[in-house]
Amino acid sequence: MIRTIFMAFLLLSCTATSAYASIFELEIVPISKIKDDPTVYDSTMAYRRISVTGNFSDITKQSATLTDGPDSLNIETSKIELFDGFNISEQALVTGEFIYEPIGESRLVPIYVLRYPIVDMGIVNISDVVADPANHNGKYMTVKGNMSAIDQTMGRYTITVTDDENSALRVFFYGSTELQPGDAVKIYGLYNGNVLHSESMGINRSPLSISTFVPGFSSIMGVIAILSLALLLKSKQRND
Repeated sequence: MIRTIFMAFLLLSCTATSAYASIFELEIVPISKIKDDPTVYDSTMAYRRISVTGNFSDITKQSATLTDGPDSLNIETSKIELFDGFNISEQALVTGEFIYEPIGESRLVPIYVLRYPIVDMGIVNISDVVADPANHNGKYMTVKGNMSAIDQTMGRYTITVTDDENSALRVFFYGSTELQPGDAVKIYGLYNGNVLHSESMGINRSPLSISTFVPGFSSIMGVIAILSLALLLKSKQRND
């Protein structure tokens, strides 16, 4: 029976993982396709976000150039903090809105700039991020701390999370939450532009908690789900 429950737990965990999809990595469009037919990707005609990959051949406070083979694309750098720590010739994935200019230079207005291939740093200390933001910029990470402030504006939560050293990290969360200041939290997301853009956020629970492995499940619902799967598997074994 214990083995059956364990199998059910693994099945439940894997199912949740397979459903995961990043909000920061969208359809990757080769720069060559944008050059061939820019009107298709023009966000001024129809609101659309895309991702492009390439190597930076130039980064200034005015603009950056992302190059992929013989093709290049102008990247707007009005939010220069998004590019903190990126170097010339470094590969990146830029997600944003393409603006087509028939007369003039078309450009991609970035919303997120990621290291590419994608980098996940695992669990990191908030104090380390604050001390060296450039080294963490454009990477995924998990942080733990205490929520000291939370404010909702325009469908987004702006959260401040602090650690034991009183280092503070600003977090954007785009879902809904009932968490309150004082809660111990665990947050996963993309750190970019001095902000942790959270994909998942919850109470920092014991590693044995079902909600630690399957976000969105309460302990009661998790137990019910596991027992239901266990009974289903056991019934199938008897029939076989």
